[in-house]
Amino acid sequence: MQDQSIDWRAVWLMTTGQEPGVDFVPPYVASLLFFAINMLSGIVLRTLSSAFLPQPARGLVVDFLCTMEACAYFFENNFVLKYYGSLWFIIAIVGQCFVCSRTFGEGSENPVKALLQLLNNNISVLEALVQVVVQSLAGLASYRFARMVWSLDLIADHHERFYETSCDSDLQVTLLTGFAVELVASLVDTWAGMQTISATPLLDELIKYFGIASMIAYGVATTGMYFNPAMATGHMYGCKGTAVEEHFFVYWAGPFAGGVVGYMLNKMIHIDFSSPAAVREEKKKQ
Repeated sequence: MQDQSIDWRAVWLMTTGQEPGVDFVPPYVASLLFFAINMLSGIVLRTLSSAFLPQPARGLVVDFLCTMEACAYFFENNFVLKYYGSLWFIIAIVGQCFVCSRTFGEGSENPVKALLQLLNNNISVLEALVQVVVQSLAGLASYRFARMVWSLDLIADHHERFYETSCDSDLQVTLLTGFAVELVASLVDTWAGMQTISATPLLDELIKYFGIASMIAYGVATTGMYFNPAMATGHMYGCKGTAVEEHFFVYWAGPFAGGVVGYMLNKMIHIDFSSPAAVREEKKKQ
């Protein structure tokens, strides 16, 4: 592996003309910089892609960029959890959800959504497969992107991850338990995304995001709580402790099965409080 050519100290020296006087920045500064670089890179690249690329290449490139950005956030979220605990971990995820919902546009960040589009007859089998492949590659690319930011050597953890030569699996439970955890998480995410919990859009988003983020914080020690096959592959494919077939069973079969169950559950239990009339109708059904 080649040595890093530039780090934050060199940037500081070139910018201010003075040595920074410390080896590393505080962890929260490192995380904020990581999030900002990731977010701004995604916005700029998607804007350029939308402006200059024709369809269908544009849609696939945007899906790639959305997936890469969403997956990259969680490399740094682990450090937020390590240094600042579950509450700030949840707050970080909620903030990222708001950013993604307002900057992704029609882009998709999770291969499970391709399956849902297929079930709704919005895309063909071939289109769904192509989208899944593109997003899988984006998940793998997210690690390369994270390493690029880690090369700035902002904190000791970034230094260690930049120079790491192997990784350990996040799967800390049995295969069947892991499968069930990822299935249930994907089920909840899919079903909740189809509901309208509040007539106020901002409150509706906040309730959903805090619920999903809390679920992730609660289950992160079991499987990593990805329920996004592309993200799980980008973070863990080839890591020690989980064989390839085990990885696909837990982190691909689990979320896809959960997406199907969530899709079917929505047909039986659907909540829509988007208007007073909807509230009255919902009460009649109870």
